[in-house]
Amino acid sequence: MKNYINIAVFFILLNSCMAQSPVLDITDISMFNTVKGAYYKDTKNVLSGYDGTYLYTNGTTSFKIKLQKNIMTSRNGQFYEDLVAGEYQLIENGVEKVNTLSQLTPTSNINHISGKRVLTGTTLGCDDCRADEKRLRLGFSDITPQNVGEIDIRKTTVDGRDAIIVSIWYTGPVAVKEGAPKPKGGIIRAGTYTMIKLKK
Repeated sequence: MKNYINIAVFFILLNSCMAQSPVLDITDISMFNTVKGAYYKDTKNVLSGYDGTYLYTNGTTSFKIKLQKNIMTSRNGQFYEDLVAGEYQLIENGVEKVNTLSQLTPTSNINHISGKRVLTGTTLGCDDCRADEKRLRLGFSDITPQNVGEIDIRKTTVDGRDAIIVSIWYTGPVAVKEGAPKPKGGIIRAGTYTMIKLKK
């Protein structure tokens, strides 16, 4: 009788393990092919090391970005994912034009900067990247909801201080490339910014 109980317990445990959601690496996700209930985890920690607040200054203009790694964020209950989320502040001529920094939370996946795409080497436009260098390509939106685009974030150092090189461009509703004016109704100009990490 004891053997039957042990076998029954074994099969119950086996069934419950098989019914659990799979844990997959973030690089296994596709926009068009996701596994319902899966957890897309940063198993190789490639999203780590971007956390912090970074500042670009040019005269009386300052552009600040705050980034953080969010763990096991729900994507509309369909699946879970690790991602980098961020918000920003822009001050021009001493006047604050936008400040969404307070909207950054550890669980939200609805941020003005958000995503988990990792690019390696010279892939998609980084001619001077090392072959093994990793950088992020995340979604970006201006405070006007229809002004959406992408942001590339590359780690670097400036005068021995941690920094990032940020490139922003818009893909819709009208494409705006680097150096072009802001999108209609937009606040943040497309372009490349070198941003120094602020001390905590």
